[in-house]
This record gives sequence, C-alpha cells and structure tokens, in this order.
Amino acid sequence: MAKPAKKDPAPQAPDHPTEAATPPDGENIDKIRDILFGSQSRQIEKKLSAVEEKIDKEIDFLRSETKTTLEALEQFVRKELQSLSDQLNRERSERTEFVDSLSGRLADTQKALDKKLGQLNDKVVKDQRDTQEQILLQTKSLLDEMHEKNDGLQKRMDQSIKALAKEKTDRLALANLMMEAAVRLKDDLQLPEPE
Repeated sequence: MAKPAKKDPAPQAPDHPTEAATPPDGENIDKIRDILFGSQSRQIEKKLSAVEEKIDKEIDFLRSETKTTLEALEQFVRKELQSLSDQLNRERSERTEFVDSLSGRLADTQKALDKKLGQLNDKVVKDQRDTQEQILLQTKSLLDEMHEKNDGLQKRMDQSIKALAKEKTDRLALANLMMEAAVRLKDDLQLPEPE
C-alpha cells in the first residue's frame, strides 16, 4: 500500500477580515499610494503653489500700486495746500499794501476792503476745506476699492484651495475603495482547501 503523497498545506485565510486589509507595515500603503497618485499629488501641489505665488504677486502689485497712488495723492495734496497757502499769503500782502497806500485818504474804502478781504479769506478757507474733504473722500474710496479687491482675491484663493483639497480627498477615497476591492477579490479567488 502506497503512502499518499504529502500535500503542501494551503495558505489559510485570516481569522479576521481586517487582518487581510492591513498590510504588514504602513510603508507599503505609502508606496502604493505614491505609485498610484504620486504624480497627481505633486501636480496638485505645484498648481497650489503656483496659485499662491500668483496671488502673492497680485497682492504685492496692489500694495505697490496703492502705495504709489497714495504717495502721488499726498504730493498732490501738499502741492495744492502749499499753492493755496502761497496764494492766500500773496493776496493778503497785496491787499494789505493796497489798503496801507490808501489808508490816509480813504477811510471808508479801507473799511470796505477789510470787509472784502475777510470774505475772501472765508472763501479761501471754505474752498480749502472743500478741497480737503474731496481729497479725503477720494482717499477713502481708493482704500475701499483696495480692500474690495483684496477680499476678492482672498475669496478666489480660498475657493481654489477648497477645490484642490476636494479633488485630493476624492482620490484618497477612490484609492481606499480600490484597496478594499483588491483585498476582497484576493480572498474570493483563493483555492479551496483539499479535503
């Protein structure tokens, strides 16, 4: 009677399904993930860094433009104020000389001119105040516009980041699903143990 040939024992299925789904070490998953999605992840990271760099450049450009505009506006205001001040000083000195030359002969004319000079001063001060108010309003408008543009850029950047994060998350879920399907297929295709 011949002895039956020794059979190699078939690999036994794990007692717990989670043992089959869990690789012996985390490096294998990282390697598989890198093989499957590494290039896409790097592309997404490149795109994200390019978007961030572009936004930073735009913010720097806006800051530079705003600074230049404000400096030009400040110079304009200073020149206008100096011009108005010089004009006022010239007009005062001219009026004073005129009044002094006629003061001895025309007392009534001097009073009228003094009154007119006061009105002119009031008008110049009023005009100066109006000009300052207009400049302040324009400055406020420019600042509001700058804040609005900055907020718009921030919103666009946040939306881009959210879209990229969602795309990356969806790929991770797909990878996990494919891993689970592979493990299940592996378990289903094992040969039955001989009796």
